[in-house]
Amino acid sequence: MKQVQLKVLKSSGESSKEVELSVEAPVDISNKAYSIALRDISNNIDIPGFRKGKAPKEIVEKKFGIEFIGQRAFESIFSDVLLNAAEQEKLDIIEVLKVSSYELVPDKPLTFKVIVELKPEVKIGKYKNLKISAKKTIYDKEIFTKKTLDRLASNFITFKTVSDRALKQGDLVTLNFEGKFDDGSDIPGGKAENFQVLLEKDKFLPEFVDKLQGTKIGEEKEILITFPDNYVKDFSGKKARFKVKVNSIEEKVFPEIDDELAKKLGLENMDRLRNQIEMQMKFIQESNNQKELENNLLDEIIKNSEYEISPRMIEKEVDYLLADLKKNCEKDGIKWEDFKNDPKNKDLLVKAREAASKRISIDLILTAIIKSENMTVTSNEVNAEVKNRINQLGEKYNHLQNDRKFVSMVEFILLRNQAVDFLVKNSDVSWKDEVTRDIPD
Repeated sequence: MKQVQLKVLKSSGESSKEVELSVEAPVDISNKAYSIALRDISNNIDIPGFRKGKAPKEIVEKKFGIEFIGQRAFESIFSDVLLNAAEQEKLDIIEVLKVSSYELVPDKPLTFKVIVELKPEVKIGKYKNLKISAKKTIYDKEIFTKKTLDRLASNFITFKTVSDRALKQGDLVTLNFEGKFDDGSDIPGGKAENFQVLLEKDKFLPEFVDKLQGTKIGEEKEILITFPDNYVKDFSGKKARFKVKVNSIEEKVFPEIDDELAKKLGLENMDRLRNQIEMQMKFIQESNNQKELENNLLDEIIKNSEYEISPRMIEKEVDYLLADLKKNCEKDGIKWEDFKNDPKNKDLLVKAREAASKRISIDLILTAIIKSENMTVTSNEVNAEVKNRINQLGEKYNHLQNDRKFVSMVEFILLRNQAVDFLVKNSDVSWKDEVTRDIPD
């Protein structure tokens, strides 16, 4: 939806961060949204006597009702109209709390009332000419190169069958197994033949891996384990007994680290590969040092600024940070609220809330600096970055070019980067060297 002039009335909500907006959009917005909703409904239903999409408007309206079609229309454009209202009134909306009423019918203006939560006001502290101490990480070139080469070589591991030794961690093993819980009941999915698995603790039950080591081909073994507390809900903490037979063992064969490895990676020889690794090391080193500086700088500004983050903001950010974990819970039939309220997950939630608070604080501080310094980006800069991000995502995301939420997000990212660069240029930095021999994850 293109930018349109709206009628917007604001009134206070239940707290200082809440506001109720009464919004009115022109008739043509209603008519267009209604027509699209009616067409979509018509295209996806069967009406006797008519082909899909060919039923007259009056027939579709009689079958579904103007209110239902208007509801579908409102749901499709609500976000765009609200974003339009926020931009027009210069409101930083972080969440919609309630849509209290709406009306969308043909030939009448669209109207709705909504209660939203706004970003908290920030009383920003000193942010220019700060004295900042930062730790500079320097990687040992030889150790970094060796560990990187080992990691690259591990991508080309092959396996060969062995028959003259017992099973050890890291082997590829083929097993027959049957498991029962301690009460004698069968373990769901706990029986298999010729099951192949890499015997490593991050790919199989750690206790199972420990107790299976030392078993020979053809040997049968009984293994007692206790499922970890963080395992699938129905198994968590239960004791189990497995009867296992080892059918075959294959050991890893690592490739030579030589010109052939370099060629597999698309480079002419090892010299070129080592040069690439050194360039990567320097890039990681510089990136880490820049992050260290930026974090210390933002921490100092946060410490000297005043604002209030609502619990609702924290929980929303926690859910975002733990989105993958939330999906896994749902897949395992665990309610997300039950997971968050489980005392076993207390430490995880504490750390997630700390991270959420930090992320929100940085967002608030940078937003305040952007406003204070009247920072802007041109439409050409935004369009170029939108195009660049869509190219990285792939053709199926081309529709995002006209998605105002996505474009606004890209614009804000550019402004954030500008604000961070501004802070770094206007700070007095003293570096403290610290050599580390560990390669980054």
